[in-house]
Amino acid sequence: MGIDADYALSRAYRSQGWPSFVVVDQEGIVWFHGTPSNKELTELRQCLDELLAKMPVASGPKPALFQGMAWPADVLACRHARRDRSPRLAFDRSGNPCVVFYSNRDGTNAIYLRRFNQPVRATDERLSPPATEGYAADCAFDRNGTLWVAWCGKEKGLYDIFVQSRPEGGEPATQQVTFSIEDAMSPRIAAGPDGTVTVAYYKWHTLWGSSRDRDVFARTFDPARRTWRPEIEISPHVPEVEDHTDPDVAVDRQGNSWIVWSYDYHPSLYPKPLDAEQPTIFAARAGSNVVSRPFLVGATGPFRSAIDLFPSAAIDGRGVLWCAWDCSEPSRCIRVARFDEASRQFQPARTFGRPGEVCSTPELAPAAANQLLLSWSQREPGGFWQGKVVLLEAGQPAAETILVENADVLFPQAGQGPDGRCWVAYEKSSPRGSEIVLRNITAELRQNP
Repeated sequence: MGIDADYALSRAYRSQGWPSFVVVDQEGIVWFHGTPSNKELTELRQCLDELLAKMPVASGPKPALFQGMAWPADVLACRHARRDRSPRLAFDRSGNPCVVFYSNRDGTNAIYLRRFNQPVRATDERLSPPATEGYAADCAFDRNGTLWVAWCGKEKGLYDIFVQSRPEGGEPATQQVTFSIEDAMSPRIAAGPDGTVTVAYYKWHTLWGSSRDRDVFARTFDPARRTWRPEIEISPHVPEVEDHTDPDVAVDRQGNSWIVWSYDYHPSLYPKPLDAEQPTIFAARAGSNVVSRPFLVGATGPFRSAIDLFPSAAIDGRGVLWCAWDCSEPSRCIRVARFDEASRQFQPARTFGRPGEVCSTPELAPAAANQLLLSWSQREPGGFWQGKVVLLEAGQPAAETILVENADVLFPQAGQGPDGRCWVAYEKSSPRGSEIVLRNITAELRQNP
């Protein structure tokens, strides 16, 4: 997704005809794109045979075989390298940062928690059970100091969402909060001032035996009753063919949950379409098992056809909801908008990114004095991915810093602890592997207004 450099080839076949295959040569020319009509993959084999016949005699190291496929030795070594990935950041009541991430260090991807205490000393703890897959972790602290961690796990053939609560001085407790007929993925979790905790995610569903689409759901933990409320569907159920993904969640002062997500919107399916099409961003407010109508967030007007992905939501100290997302127009940039209660609409606030730059995977977080921290990855042609963190006041930049490594800086997430210190966590990725980096940027933001 987005800027993930870890590509994989999987082989599967179903009677419905999934998956489709794409064959692209080193010049970027597409030679095959489609679903083979039989299990023998006749058309695909013919295409590959023709391309191989045109290839020059190979020189250099002999390819290595792995799981029945031939790989360049350096590519295979890269795939087998240790990778700690996709960090998510939260702060305890003392301001100490905690990071959750997934890693292949034990042979299968699993969820880990890394705590940083004073002085900064990191300790890792595996959270997901042994011999089970775990991905896409997220975390948040509630008002009582309990750490909540959500992840996508595969334990009995399907992917489902698991949430672990870790009270101060108490034993952790893990609950499975989805029991999907197909798969549930991509959880995001948030805690509100009233103690409410909400986890949002998407679930797959198959239509007509051939189309696989996604819908966004949420479950909320009721702090008074100490139980999870029933699952509610956030994305509109009609039309079923629409695809919904990339949810994020923020909880307001009243305990209502705001969920934002990317919505594959097709105007032709609606009698009164909105000024949008293609994947765009929508938001909805959920409370007391009631979900509002969707509010359009994404680019409109001349950019209505932009591809809008990876939304992030945050509520500032005044209770105002903000959303940032990855937008493809006029070039790959980061857009920020705020929800105006009077008009009940999202108002554009700012666009970030220079022409020629590719910007992706933004993250918003509340900061002190009604400010926000916005972080994302950016890249110029031929260069490494860098990270950028901007301190926002009323949606406008007040300070910033750049995160530069001799490697790719992926999925940066900045935040401010209750002690006022600002931190950013990110994945430092290279062919040799990936590691989690935590960096104190308090002084950098003060020095770069």
